[in-house]
Amino acid sequence: MDYEPPYAISPVDRTGLIVIVETLFMSWMIIVSLIRLYMRLAINGPVQLDDLMVFIGSALAVVHVGVIMDAVDHGLGQPHEKHSPSSLQHAGEGLYAANLVFIAGYGAAKLSVCLLLKRLGRQTWYLWCSKALVGVVALWTVASFLAVALSCHPKYSLKSSDISQHCSNLGTAWKAITAFDVIIEVLTFVVSIILVWGVQMRWKEKGMVIFAFGTRTPLIILIILRQTYLNRSLYHPDTSLHISSAVIATAVLFHTSIMVATVPCLKPFLVSFNTGWGQGVTNSNGEPTYFTPTGQTGSTNQSRVYTSRADDDEVDLTAPRSSQDSHNSRKLIIHETREWTVEEEFEMHPMKDRIQI
Repeated sequence: MDYEPPYAISPVDRTGLIVIVETLFMSWMIIVSLIRLYMRLAINGPVQLDDLMVFIGSALAVVHVGVIMDAVDHGLGQPHEKHSPSSLQHAGEGLYAANLVFIAGYGAAKLSVCLLLKRLGRQTWYLWCSKALVGVVALWTVASFLAVALSCHPKYSLKSSDISQHCSNLGTAWKAITAFDVIIEVLTFVVSIILVWGVQMRWKEKGMVIFAFGTRTPLIILIILRQTYLNRSLYHPDTSLHISSAVIATAVLFHTSIMVATVPCLKPFLVSFNTGWGQGVTNSNGEPTYFTPTGQTGSTNQSRVYTSRADDDEVDLTAPRSSQDSHNSRKLIIHETREWTVEEEFEMHPMKDRIQI
Protein backbone atom coordinates (compact mmCIF):
# COMPACT_ATOMS: atom_id res chain seq x y z
CA MET A 1 0.00 0.00 0.00
CA ASP A 2 1.52 3.31 -1.11
CA TYR A 3 1.79 6.02 1.48
CA GLU A 4 0.50 9.40 0.40
CA PRO A 5 1.97 12.29 2.40
CA PRO A 6 -0.53 14.79 3.79
CA TYR A 7 1.29 17.70 2.10
CA ALA A 8 3.18 17.82 -1.17
CA ILE A 9 5.23 20.24 -3.23
CA SER A 10 4.53 20.20 -6.95
CA PRO A 11 3.24 22.52 -9.68
CA VAL A 12 -0.30 21.37 -8.89
CA ASP A 13 0.02 21.02 -5.10
CA ARG A 14 1.71 23.71 -3.00
CA THR A 15 0.38 22.75 0.40
CA GLY A 16 3.77 21.45 1.54
CA LEU A 17 5.49 24.71 0.63
CA ILE A 18 2.90 26.73 2.54
CA VAL A 19 3.27 24.55 5.64
CA ILE A 20 7.10 24.66 5.58
CA VAL A 21 7.30 28.44 5.21
CA GLU A 22 4.61 29.14 7.80
CA THR A 23 6.08 26.87 10.49
CA LEU A 24 9.73 27.74 9.80
CA PHE A 25 9.29 31.50 9.98
CA MET A 26 6.96 31.15 12.96
CA SER A 27 9.69 29.25 14.84
CA TRP A 28 12.25 31.97 14.17
CA MET A 29 9.76 34.66 15.14
CA ILE A 30 8.99 32.96 18.45
CA ILE A 31 12.69 32.67 19.28
CA VAL A 32 13.29 36.37 18.60
CA SER A 33 10.22 37.35 20.64
CA LEU A 34 11.40 35.24 23.59
CA ILE A 35 14.82 36.91 23.37
CA ARG A 36 13.14 40.31 23.61
CA LEU A 37 11.05 39.17 26.56
CA TYR A 38 14.17 37.88 28.33
CA MET A 39 15.94 41.19 27.71
CA ARG A 40 13.14 43.22 29.25
CA LEU A 41 12.81 40.93 32.27
CA ALA A 42 16.49 40.30 32.99
CA ILE A 43 18.69 42.90 31.29
CA ASN A 44 17.17 46.31 30.58
CA GLY A 45 13.54 46.24 31.68
CA PRO A 46 10.84 47.02 32.43
CA VAL A 47 8.50 45.99 29.64
CA GLN A 48 7.38 49.04 27.69
CA LEU A 49 4.38 49.67 25.43
CA ASP A 50 6.44 49.00 22.31
CA ASP A 51 7.36 45.59 23.73
CA LEU A 52 3.72 44.79 24.40
CA MET A 53 2.85 45.60 20.80
CA VAL A 54 5.50 43.16 19.56
CA PHE A 55 4.20 40.43 21.86
CA ILE A 56 0.64 41.07 20.64
CA GLY A 57 1.86 40.83 17.07
CA SER A 58 3.70 37.60 17.88
CA ALA A 59 0.58 36.03 19.39
CA LEU A 60 -1.47 37.04 16.34
CA ALA A 61 1.21 35.58 14.06
CA VAL A 62 0.84 32.21 15.79
CA VAL A 63 -2.95 32.46 15.34
CA HIS A 64 -2.37 33.31 11.67
CA VAL A 65 -0.37 30.09 11.18
CA GLY A 66 -3.11 28.02 12.81
CA VAL A 67 -5.81 29.53 10.59
CA ILE A 68 -3.75 29.02 7.42
CA MET A 69 -3.02 25.40 8.37
CA ASP A 70 -6.74 24.79 8.73
CA ALA A 71 -7.39 26.38 5.32
CA VAL A 72 -4.68 24.20 3.77
CA ASP A 73 -6.42 21.10 5.10
CA HIS A 74 -9.57 22.19 3.25
CA GLY A 75 -8.04 22.92 -0.16
CA LEU A 76 -5.88 26.04 0.00
CA GLY A 77 -2.85 25.48 -2.21
CA GLN A 78 -4.50 22.82 -4.38
CA PRO A 79 -6.64 22.91 -7.57
CA HIS A 80 -10.29 23.63 -6.85
CA GLU A 81 -11.52 20.48 -8.60
CA LYS A 82 -9.87 18.29 -5.95
CA HIS A 83 -12.24 19.54 -3.25
CA SER A 84 -15.93 19.98 -2.76
CA PRO A 85 -17.54 23.44 -2.86
CA SER A 86 -18.22 23.28 0.89
CA SER A 87 -14.58 22.46 1.62
CA LEU A 88 -13.37 25.32 -0.58
CA GLN A 89 -15.81 27.67 1.14
CA HIS A 90 -14.31 26.64 4.48
CA ALA A 91 -10.82 27.28 3.11
CA GLY A 92 -11.95 30.67 1.79
CA GLU A 93 -13.33 31.64 5.18
CA GLY A 94 -10.02 30.64 6.73
CA LEU A 95 -8.08 32.77 4.25
CA TYR A 96 -10.42 35.68 4.95
CA ALA A 97 -9.80 35.38 8.70
CA ALA A 98 -6.05 34.97 8.16
CA ASN A 99 -5.92 38.23 6.17
CA LEU A 100 -7.60 40.12 9.00
CA VAL A 101 -5.26 38.59 11.59
CA PHE A 102 -2.31 39.50 9.35
CA ILE A 103 -3.31 43.15 9.17
CA ALA A 104 -3.83 43.39 12.95
CA GLY A 105 -0.53 41.69 13.84
CA TYR A 106 1.44 43.41 11.09
CA GLY A 107 0.11 46.78 12.23
CA ALA A 108 1.09 45.95 15.81
CA ALA A 109 4.68 45.27 14.70
CA LYS A 110 4.76 48.63 12.90
CA LEU A 111 3.36 50.42 15.94
CA SER A 112 6.05 48.83 18.10
CA VAL A 113 8.82 50.40 16.02
CA CYS A 114 7.08 53.78 15.98
CA LEU A 115 6.54 53.72 19.75
CA LEU A 116 10.21 52.83 20.28
CA LEU A 117 11.26 55.78 18.13
CA LYS A 118 8.94 58.02 20.13
CA ARG A 119 10.42 56.79 23.40
CA LEU A 120 14.00 57.55 22.36
CA GLY A 121 13.59 61.23 21.54
CA ARG A 122 13.12 64.24 23.80
CA GLN A 123 13.12 67.27 21.52
CA THR A 124 9.71 68.83 21.02
CA TRP A 125 9.76 68.88 17.24
CA TYR A 126 10.96 65.28 17.11
CA LEU A 127 8.21 64.17 19.49
CA TRP A 128 5.65 65.78 17.20
CA CYS A 129 7.05 63.83 14.24
CA SER A 130 7.11 60.52 16.10
CA LYS A 131 3.60 61.02 17.51
CA ALA A 132 2.31 61.83 14.04
CA LEU A 133 3.91 58.63 12.74
CA VAL A 134 2.24 56.60 15.48
CA GLY A 135 -1.11 58.13 14.57
CA VAL A 136 -0.62 57.42 10.87
CA VAL A 137 0.25 53.77 11.52
CA ALA A 138 -2.71 53.30 13.87
CA LEU A 139 -5.06 54.89 11.32
CA TRP A 140 -3.61 52.76 8.51
CA THR A 141 -4.10 49.58 10.54
CA VAL A 142 -7.75 50.32 11.33
CA ALA A 143 -8.54 51.49 7.80
CA SER A 144 -6.85 48.44 6.23
CA PHE A 145 -8.68 46.08 8.55
CA LEU A 146 -12.05 47.60 7.65
CA ALA A 147 -11.24 47.75 3.93
CA VAL A 148 -10.44 44.03 3.73
CA ALA A 149 -13.28 43.04 6.04
CA LEU A 150 -15.91 44.96 4.05
CA SER A 151 -14.63 44.37 0.51
CA CYS A 152 -15.55 40.72 0.30
CA HIS A 153 -17.72 38.15 2.04
CA PRO A 154 -15.75 35.19 3.46
CA LYS A 155 -17.57 32.56 1.40
CA TYR A 156 -16.41 34.18 -1.87
CA SER A 157 -12.70 34.37 -1.01
CA LEU A 158 -11.55 31.37 -3.10
CA LYS A 159 -14.06 31.36 -5.96
CA SER A 160 -12.73 33.35 -8.89
CA SER A 161 -16.14 33.89 -10.50
CA ASP A 162 -17.64 35.06 -7.21
CA ILE A 163 -14.61 37.29 -6.46
CA SER A 164 -15.11 39.12 -9.76
CA GLN A 165 -18.81 39.57 -9.07
CA HIS A 166 -19.01 40.11 -5.32
CA CYS A 167 -15.48 41.25 -4.38
CA SER A 168 -14.60 43.64 -7.19
CA ASN A 169 -13.22 46.19 -4.71
CA LEU A 170 -10.92 43.73 -2.96
CA GLY A 171 -8.06 44.15 -5.43
CA THR A 172 -8.29 47.93 -5.22
CA ALA A 173 -8.31 47.77 -1.43
CA TRP A 174 -5.13 45.68 -1.32
CA LYS A 175 -3.38 48.02 -3.77
CA ALA A 176 -4.21 51.04 -1.61
CA ILE A 177 -3.09 49.20 1.54
CA THR A 178 0.21 48.28 -0.11
CA ALA A 179 0.86 51.81 -1.37
CA PHE A 180 0.42 53.37 2.07
CA ASP A 181 2.39 50.52 3.62
CA VAL A 182 5.44 51.41 1.52
CA ILE A 183 5.04 55.10 2.38
CA ILE A 184 4.92 54.28 6.10
CA GLU A 185 8.12 52.23 5.90
CA VAL A 186 9.89 55.13 4.20
CA LEU A 187 8.61 57.59 6.82
CA THR A 188 9.76 55.30 9.62
CA PHE A 189 13.28 55.26 8.20
CA VAL A 190 13.24 59.05 7.80
CA VAL A 191 12.19 59.52 11.44
CA SER A 192 15.09 57.30 12.58
CA ILE A 193 17.46 59.63 10.68
CA ILE A 194 15.87 62.68 12.29
CA LEU A 195 16.37 61.04 15.69
CA VAL A 196 20.18 61.18 15.46
CA TRP A 197 20.65 64.02 13.00
CA GLY A 198 21.03 66.82 15.55
CA VAL A 199 22.57 64.73 18.31
CA GLN A 200 26.23 65.14 19.29
CA MET A 201 27.38 61.59 18.53
CA ARG A 202 30.11 60.02 16.51
CA TRP A 203 29.07 59.24 12.96
CA LYS A 204 29.74 55.56 13.61
CA GLU A 205 27.20 55.58 16.46
CA LYS A 206 24.69 57.46 14.35
CA GLY A 207 25.17 54.92 11.58
CA MET A 208 24.52 52.05 13.99
CA VAL A 209 21.21 53.58 15.11
CA ILE A 210 20.12 54.27 11.55
CA PHE A 211 21.15 50.77 10.47
CA ALA A 212 19.19 49.19 13.34
CA PHE A 213 15.97 50.85 12.21
CA GLY A 214 16.94 50.60 8.54
CA THR A 215 16.67 46.82 8.71
CA ARG A 216 12.97 47.35 7.98
CA THR A 217 13.62 48.90 4.57
CA PRO A 218 14.11 45.50 2.82
CA LEU A 219 10.52 44.78 3.82
CA ILE A 220 9.50 47.13 1.02
CA ILE A 221 10.65 44.48 -1.45
CA LEU A 222 8.51 41.86 0.27
CA ILE A 223 5.53 44.23 0.35
CA ILE A 224 5.72 44.87 -3.39
CA LEU A 225 6.37 41.20 -4.14
CA ARG A 226 3.33 40.16 -2.14
CA GLN A 227 1.13 42.64 -3.99
CA THR A 228 2.46 41.36 -7.33
CA TYR A 229 1.41 37.82 -6.43
CA LEU A 230 -2.00 39.09 -5.33
CA ASN A 231 -2.52 40.89 -8.64
CA ARG A 232 -1.76 37.69 -10.56
CA SER A 233 -3.80 35.27 -8.48
CA LEU A 234 -6.75 37.13 -6.97
CA TYR A 235 -8.91 36.80 -10.08
CA HIS A 236 -7.26 33.67 -11.52
CA PRO A 237 -9.64 30.88 -12.64
CA ASP A 238 -7.97 28.53 -10.13
CA THR A 239 -7.60 30.90 -7.20
CA SER A 240 -7.21 28.20 -4.55
CA LEU A 241 -3.97 27.00 -6.16
CA HIS A 242 -2.36 30.16 -7.49
CA ILE A 243 -3.04 32.34 -4.44
CA SER A 244 -0.57 30.15 -2.54
CA SER A 245 2.30 32.39 -3.71
CA ALA A 246 0.63 35.40 -2.08
CA VAL A 247 -0.05 33.36 1.07
CA ILE A 248 3.64 32.43 1.32
CA ALA A 249 4.76 36.03 0.72
CA THR A 250 2.32 37.17 3.41
CA ALA A 251 3.78 34.71 5.92
CA VAL A 252 7.35 35.81 5.20
CA LEU A 253 6.40 39.49 5.46
CA PHE A 254 4.40 39.01 8.66
CA HIS A 255 6.98 37.06 10.65
CA THR A 256 9.95 39.02 9.32
CA SER A 257 8.31 42.30 10.28
CA ILE A 258 7.99 41.12 13.87
CA MET A 259 11.59 39.91 13.96
CA VAL A 260 13.14 43.10 12.58
CA ALA A 261 11.07 45.12 15.06
CA THR A 262 13.34 43.62 17.74
CA VAL A 263 16.66 44.34 15.95
CA PRO A 264 17.06 47.87 17.47
CA CYS A 265 16.81 46.31 20.95
CA LEU A 266 19.34 43.48 20.52
CA LYS A 267 22.57 45.24 21.51
CA PRO A 268 22.22 44.72 25.30
CA PHE A 269 21.46 41.04 24.67
CA LEU A 270 24.55 40.57 22.50
CA VAL A 271 26.78 42.46 24.94
CA SER A 272 25.67 40.15 27.76
CA PHE A 273 27.21 37.24 25.85
CA ASN A 274 30.57 38.96 25.33
CA THR A 275 33.19 36.47 26.53
CA GLY A 276 36.13 37.76 24.53
CA TRP A 277 35.39 35.21 21.78
CA GLY A 278 37.28 32.58 23.75
CA GLN A 279 40.51 34.59 23.66
CA GLY A 280 40.16 36.56 26.84
CA VAL A 281 41.80 39.90 27.58
CA THR A 282 44.63 41.01 29.82
CA ASN A 283 44.45 43.14 32.93
CA SER A 284 46.79 45.93 34.00
CA ASN A 285 49.31 43.38 35.31
CA GLY A 286 49.42 41.53 32.00
CA GLU A 287 47.53 38.53 33.40
CA PRO A 288 44.83 36.88 31.26
CA THR A 289 41.32 37.56 32.42
CA TYR A 290 37.86 36.29 31.63
CA PHE A 291 34.34 37.71 31.74
CA THR A 292 32.16 36.59 34.60
CA PRO A 293 28.38 36.15 34.20
CA THR A 294 27.87 39.49 35.90
CA GLY A 295 29.85 41.26 33.23
CA GLN A 296 32.94 41.79 35.45
CA THR A 297 36.36 40.35 34.72
CA GLY A 298 38.42 37.97 36.79
CA SER A 299 41.94 36.59 36.48
CA THR A 300 42.67 32.97 35.70
CA ASN A 301 44.03 32.25 39.19
CA GLN A 302 40.54 32.69 40.68
CA SER A 303 38.31 29.67 40.99
CA ARG A 304 35.24 31.10 42.71
CA VAL A 305 33.80 34.55 43.18
CA TYR A 306 30.99 35.04 45.69
CA THR A 307 29.19 38.37 45.53
CA SER A 308 27.05 39.84 48.27
CA ARG A 309 25.43 43.20 47.59
CA ALA A 310 23.93 45.39 50.25
CA ASP A 311 22.89 48.84 49.20
CA ASP A 312 26.08 50.39 47.73
CA ASP A 313 28.55 47.78 48.99
CA GLU A 314 29.78 44.81 47.01
CA VAL A 315 31.92 42.26 48.77
CA ASP A 316 33.93 39.69 46.76
CA LEU A 317 35.18 36.60 48.53
CA THR A 318 37.89 35.12 46.38
CA ALA A 319 39.56 31.80 47.10
CA PRO A 320 43.08 31.12 45.72
CA ARG A 321 43.25 28.48 43.03
CA SER A 322 46.81 27.27 42.70
CA SER A 323 48.82 25.45 45.39
CA GLN A 324 51.42 28.22 45.34
CA ASP A 325 48.78 30.84 46.06
CA SER A 326 47.41 28.63 48.80
CA HIS A 327 50.85 28.37 50.35
CA ASN A 328 51.32 32.15 50.33
CA SER A 329 47.89 32.88 51.73
CA ARG A 330 45.82 30.32 53.63
CA LYS A 331 42.98 32.72 54.31
CA LEU A 332 40.18 34.02 52.14
CA ILE A 333 41.02 37.37 50.60
CA ILE A 334 38.17 39.80 51.15
CA HIS A 335 37.85 42.85 48.93
CA GLU A 336 35.29 45.55 49.49
CA THR A 337 34.20 47.59 46.52
CA ARG A 338 31.84 50.51 46.71
CA GLU A 339 29.75 51.33 43.66
CA TRP A 340 27.49 54.24 42.92
CA THR A 341 25.01 54.48 40.11
CA VAL A 342 23.86 57.91 38.99
CA GLU A 343 20.73 58.11 36.89
CA GLU A 344 19.25 61.25 35.45
CA GLU A 345 16.93 62.25 32.67
CA PHE A 346 18.28 64.62 30.09
CA GLU A 347 17.30 66.29 26.88
CA MET A 348 19.06 65.42 23.66
CA HIS A 349 21.29 68.39 22.94
CA PRO A 350 24.98 68.76 21.95
CA MET A 351 27.72 67.32 24.18
CA LYS A 352 25.35 65.55 26.62
CA ASP A 353 23.32 63.23 24.39
CA ARG A 354 23.34 59.45 24.25
CA ILE A 355 20.76 57.09 22.81
CA GLN A 356 19.97 54.02 24.89
CA ILE A 357 17.77 51.37 23.28
